[in-house]
Order: sequence, then C-alpha cells, then structure tokens
Amino acid sequence: MLADFLEIVDDLVRDAAQWVTPAQRDRAVGLALARYSKDRPRELVEDVVVADGVQIPLPTAWAQGASDLRTVECPVVTPPVPLDSACWYIYRTPLGEQIGLVSAVTPGTTARVAYSGLHLLTDTDDTIPADHLEAVACYAASLLAEQVATVHANSSDSTISADSVDRSHPAREWAARAKSYRNRYFTTLGIEINAQGVEQPRMEAAGVVVDMELPSTTGRGRLYRRG
Repeated sequence: MLADFLEIVDDLVRDAAQWVTPAQRDRAVGLALARYSKDRPRELVEDVVVADGVQIPLPTAWAQGASDLRTVECPVVTPPVPLDSACWYIYRTPLGEQIGLVSAVTPGTTARVAYSGLHLLTDTDDTIPADHLEAVACYAASLLAEQVATVHANSSDSTISADSVDRSHPAREWAARAKSYRNRYFTTLGIEINAQGVEQPRMEAAGVVVDMELPSTTGRGRLYRRG
C-alpha cells in the first residue's frame, strides 16, 4: 500500500530529508507510478453493454490518452471469438475518447473489452507486483536524488578551488545515487541502457503492433488506433 511504498522511498533518500519536502516526494511517487504504468501497464478485462448497438462504453479504468484497446469480443461467447481489429475503432470527441463498432449489433448486447490501464497506489489499492515494488520506489528515489544533486550543485563551496576535482562533493554523490537507483529500475524491468546508464530508444516489434491500420475509406470515421 501507499504507506509501505513511501517508507521504502524514504529509506532510499533518508539523509536528504532536509532538502526533500513531502510535496516533492509525492510528485516523485506520482511520476514513478506514471513511468511504471507506461513500461508495464495493467492488463484489464471488463464487460460492458452496447446500449445503442454501435458505441461501446469506455470501461471504468480506462485512462484517456494512455489506455490501449487490446481486443473486443461482441457478442461474448465460449470459446472467445475476438472481433477483427478492423471491426472497431477509437475516435476523439469533445468529451474524450470513444469506442465504436463498424457494424451495428443488437442494442443491449454485452461486449468484453481487454485493455491496458494505469497502476494504482493508494491507502487501499496497490496494483504494483511485489517483485517490482522496490524498483518503482528506486525510480521515485532517483528523481529526488537528482533534485538534491541540483541543490548542492547550485550552492557555492568556497573551500574548493575552481580547477580542483572533489569526488566527494555532495552534488556528485547524489547524482551517482540517482543514476544507481534509476539503473536498478531499468535492470529489474529489463530496459536496455548504454554504458553511460542512459535508456536506449525502444522500437516496437512489427509483429506486436497488430492494430495499426490505414484510415477507413468507407466514411465510417475510423480516425486512429493505438496498439
């Protein structure tokens, strides 16, 4: 839960308490959760009712601009028969994203949608797997360590000459700690980094992106797909 997660983060940057405010820590936790949700999104399944036979209601945990629609079953049968990706589309409206069917079904039909969602970390809900909890905390701690390094780098030290190199300077120590925490996150999640500890650009495998199709020429309004 959130309290346990915050304790882990605090342990990682405990000697920086005088430079890290609770608000800064909360922001770092939020950013770490968002990063993890992008790297390892939740995979969710939900049944919804297609009331008008054309528009599929967004599932409850759908995150506008972040969730991806994996599959749609309509109607729901056993064994499952997902619709071809050309049979549904996502489009934007002034009220947000909507899911539509190319061909209408009987109003009131149940559809089963599989989609990605954001992770939760609250006092009552925690969807981060136990084996990734420390890694996500390390990512949050790396953001805080970078802030502390910046504070020290901006402070003047009259005891150090301009041309000297002080390996024990707090700015360098905290920068190194930030890099170490960030690398622990990358290593745990299997994200490739270069020799300098910088994340390598990720390319989606062509065989994985199954929902990328050209816009419809039938006038049905298929605007875009994410997948």
